Amino acid sequence: MENDSIMSSINSSSNSTARVAKDHGIPTRCKCGEAVSCYTSRTVRNPGRLFHCCPMGSEKDKTHLFKWTDKSVVEEIEDFKDLFDVLLVDNSEFQRSMRASEAMLKRHESKIDEMEYAVARSEEKTIKCITELKMTKALFLCCLVMVLMYITYA
Repeated sequence: MENDSIMSSINSSSNSTARVAKDHGIPTRCKCGEAVSCYTSRTVRNPGRLFHCCPMGSEKDKTHLFKWTDKSVVEEIEDFKDLFDVLLVDNSEFQRSMRASEAMLKRHESKIDEMEYAVARSEEKTIKCITELKMTKALFLCCLVMVLMYITYA
């Protein structure tokens, strides 16, 4: 089942920029649809080396999947590194967004403090106006009583 030309074609296709997802990483199915299995090489050239292959394949039938497990794992790690790089960028963008949100929150909190101060001042002025209105009302009533008394007794 071991064939260097198959491996070089697999490696060249996996290293190309247009990677096909089913050919990249640890395989689970052959092109024929069969589930692949993991085996251990017993050859002199690759003793104990793990590989994935289709149970329908053979050394003579090269149309079925054959892939060294260590190369599949390297591809998975490369994919993970690519994903990790994307996550780092996403994390940086998220942190930048969080800093902007925190700055906006501080501005809003400052505006809220200003509004609360304005409301408190308005309440103080309202209480003062009500007090002055009560005094004006009492003064008006006193004046009215005096006018009525003057009219009555004059």
